[in-house]
Amino acid sequence: MKKKTLAVLLSATLVTSSITTVFAKDITVTIPNYASDEGNSNLPEAVETVTNSDGSISYTLDKKQQKKWKKDLKSSFDDSIKEILDDDENYPNVEDITYNDDMTEFEISLASSDLAPSEYFIGFLPLFTAPVYQQVNGIAEKDVDYTLAVKDSSDGSETTQTYEENKSDWESFKASMGGTSSDDMNNTSSSETKVDKISLTSDSSSLEYSGFETMPYEDGSSDILGIVKFNFTNKTDSPDSATSFYNIKAYQNSVELTWYMGNGNAACDNTYKTVLKDTSIETGFAFMLQDAESPITVYAYDGFMSDSPCQVQEIAIK
Repeated sequence: MKKKTLAVLLSATLVTSSITTVFAKDITVTIPNYASDEGNSNLPEAVETVTNSDGSISYTLDKKQQKKWKKDLKSSFDDSIKEILDDDENYPNVEDITYNDDMTEFEISLASSDLAPSEYFIGFLPLFTAPVYQQVNGIAEKDVDYTLAVKDSSDGSETTQTYEENKSDWESFKASMGGTSSDDMNNTSSSETKVDKISLTSDSSSLEYSGFETMPYEDGSSDILGIVKFNFTNKTDSPDSATSFYNIKAYQNSVELTWYMGNGNAACDNTYKTVLKDTSIETGFAFMLQDAESPITVYAYDGFMSDSPCQVQEIAIK
């Protein structure tokens, strides 16, 4: 499933008790701010749409619209599952994805937990459909919940998460990929240092700029990804990856660039791979370029707090 297809899926929302469908009157369904950030252009019509102060979006639905939303949400979710199961190249370890009729229980079956880069998103699929579906089904927003079980058939292991745990993981992931305003680029704080070549080091890890390249977003596409590459070294006693320590952002023409997986690029395929102590690996961070000529400015944060040490490097594309 391509990143753009995933973004379409990430526009909807899950519960743990038996549900009785209610279509007797108008209801209000609220899409949380973590999902509304991903775009909602493909959602069905509503009587009224209100953007709330926290970034969430509330939709008032009449009886007919409630039925339409339920049908479309499940249909979109089923289509996404089919795309994943049919795509052995990007999702080689996903054996099956199932869920119950109320969208309160989800199960993902894996052939191995040694995941390909694309497969790291699979665990977030329920997060962007189930909460909305449950609300349309008569559950109050505050009561939304679900259980996600991930089973590895290679060793029989199983992990489970609740809705809140799943949401917390997503928010941590978004923070690691840079979820702040593009205005941050122009507000260089005392913790940000402009350098010719990014080189961050601490007692736990190090990250050093190793190069830049471009690649087509997909075959036949005019969209271009810029790949910023780093050599990452883990200094801790536990296996870890670059994304556990570093937050990378990129800007072009003073606007923050959207992060992409960069599947097929050797460095990008290493981004989420963990390495043992004193082991180094080249990792890559892919961003959708606005054009193929303007330089980009890369911010590398050693941590995920607002005051984390940061180095800033400008990279010429041509």
